[in-house]
Amino acid sequence: MNLRPKHKRGDLLVDLTPMIDVVFLMLIFFMVSTSFTANNSIKLDLPQSKAQAANKDIEQVTVSIDANGQLFVQDEPVADGELRTRILNVSKGDPNMRVVLRADADAKHQRVVYVLDTVRELGMGKIGIATVPVSGS
Repeated sequence: MNLRPKHKRGDLLVDLTPMIDVVFLMLIFFMVSTSFTANNSIKLDLPQSKAQAANKDIEQVTVSIDANGQLFVQDEPVADGELRTRILNVSKGDPNMRVVLRADADAKHQRVVYVLDTVRELGMGKIGIATVPVSGS
């Protein structure tokens, strides 16, 4: 009794090209969809505080004031007249979005009040002021 097939099959080959294509597509997808933490490019000397930091994972609008009084929204320079528009664009008109004010310790108080007034006029009540922890305690 002969159990061997009567015709001989050719060698089976595994084509890896589709698998490599899928791996590259997944790599590109993950590279594009990954969010990176951006380092703050604005040099600010923030005031010190003993309060603990708030959750940074929540979506927020960041308004910065440097020592010279220059305003920045999301680390991009903004003129005084454009501040309202830029905050509305970043917040997408959401009055519940948190606004974080990062003011240099040497910034004039009037600039801080100007930003706070502008944010309040927009109806955004969740305002936080960024500080650094007190060193040496």
